[in-house]
Amino acid sequence: MPRRDTRSAIIDAAVTVLGRDGPDAFSAAALAREVGVSKATLFHHFPSIGEIPTAAFERMIADSLAIDMPLDASLADTIELLGHGSAELVRARREFFRAYFVLMARAMFDDRLRIQLQASGDALLERLRTLLAPKLASGEDAAAFARLIAIQLDGSAIHRMAFGNDGEIDAAWRLLVELARQKGRTE
Repeated sequence: MPRRDTRSAIIDAAVTVLGRDGPDAFSAAALAREVGVSKATLFHHFPSIGEIPTAAFERMIADSLAIDMPLDASLADTIELLGHGSAELVRARREFFRAYFVLMARAMFDDRLRIQLQASGDALLERLRTLLAPKLASGEDAAAFARLIAIQLDGSAIHRMAFGNDGEIDAAWRLLVELARQKGRTE
């Protein structure tokens, strides 16, 4: 298997193991078994076991905004599409989101991981800000909306995963879309 494919397989296995088995099952042995390689191969591609969850998190962040967005969509339409897209992602990729939240929880107790994940989170906020900036009057509004949407996306995903109250979450998201419509009218 070429180096890049093996590295990707290791990252995929990290998401699988974290999402399926939880953080207590996350180890070099479990990852090697999942990928079908030796532990030495893992460490050929990653300097330490701690680097693998960070790589997985970065992939998750990139995947989380892989929603087709029309360039001419209004602020409200953009937020509505992000909400629908994230709801579909949670339904389709529960293991992925379990792994995402495991990593977020671990970051609360691991300063190194928190710093690494913060950089990825900042990249997500920048992508959202860039997406929203043309639709708002100021860069400050775009940054504030980006943060609000990121928080809402995380909160919605947690509630969908833990409680399955999709109807209530969808209603809350519709309220956010309506607020965006009102904001768009005042610009």
